[in-house]
Amino acid sequence: MAEGFSLELEDYCSHCGYFEPDVERMEVTAFGDRAQSYITTIKCKNSYKCARIADNLKKED
Repeated sequence: MAEGFSLELEDYCSHCGYFEPDVERMEVTAFGDRAQSYITTIKCKNSYKCARIADNLKKED
C-alpha cells in the first residue's frame, strides 16, 4: 500500500454490499517541511455492525 494511507478493514469486509467509505485525513506536517503531509485512514461507516455480527457468529460455533 502507498505510504501515508491506512486501510482499516477486516477480511469479512470483502465484497460487502453495506460498505460505505469513511475517510479521515490528519495533517502530520513537521515544522520546517516545505509541503504539507497527511495520513489518510480509510474504514467503513458500518464497521461496528459487522464486528458485532462476526462476534456473534464466533460465539455460536
